[in-house]
Amino acid sequence: MQTVSRYLLSNVVIGYINGYHGRNSKVYNRRITLHKGVSTPISFTFKNEDQKAQDVTSKTFEFNVIDSETKKSVLTRNLTILDDGSTTSTKGTAKVTITAGDLLSFDAKFYNFSVREVISDGSTTYNQVTYADTSYTAGGTLEVLEGAYPDAVNSTTISSFTGNGPLSKTSSSIDAKPGLNNNKALHTIAVYTNDFSGSLRIRGTMSSLPEINDWFDITVDGGSSPITFSSSTAVTNYNFYGVYQLVRFSWGNDAGNTGTVDKILYRQ
Repeated sequence: MQTVSRYLLSNVVIGYINGYHGRNSKVYNRRITLHKGVSTPISFTFKNEDQKAQDVTSKTFEFNVIDSETKKSVLTRNLTILDDGSTTSTKGTAKVTITAGDLLSFDAKFYNFSVREVISDGSTTYNQVTYADTSYTAGGTLEVLEGAYPDAVNSTTISSFTGNGPLSKTSSSIDAKPGLNNNKALHTIAVYTNDFSGSLRIRGTMSSLPEINDWFDITVDGGSSPITFSSSTAVTNYNFYGVYQLVRFSWGNDAGNTGTVDKILYRQ
């Protein structure tokens, strides 16, 4: 049996607020690593030149991630001041959590980050520097990594429907990715309707080059096939299961109805 160690750690970063940092010098601060597909909590400790935690009870700090190529901010979050149990004040610790959703649009590469204090004197709000080390370096380095965890996959958008199918409107064939979906075999759809009364059929096939008779109806959770709508203007979600080579979607109006299925988002 293979035994692999895993460590439950928080990213801790030391930020210096003020004072001459000649004593107890810290030469550098370590790089933060974020993994796509999971959330990562990062805690910051704020100290002075004597390495003593500072009171941050009433302070506001802003965490920024900057694209190292474009020099533009790509993520901004306020830090949450943490209660350290002190009876008089909270000494030196704040936290931010970078979620998997925050990283969806991030490329796997190096970024810069900074933390600034947001100060308001009642009439004016301004930003004040905090330092990453005792050499007055304001920025730090952050690396976004991928591959350690499953990453979110964009849904397939189906918005074009023709007349070649079992109902009046039918989509093209969509790859159901049987090689990737052979475990739980879960498929999900979100159906966007506009004053639609009628039926929707989900159809699948095991053939990569299907003839008309190779297609069969697929039943969603709850056993409904086809799915029926009545004057629906909403987004409705459904699940279905199975390993298919291709799927497609057909819909048709009830008599007298002119509503539409505007699009379907499909994820397998």
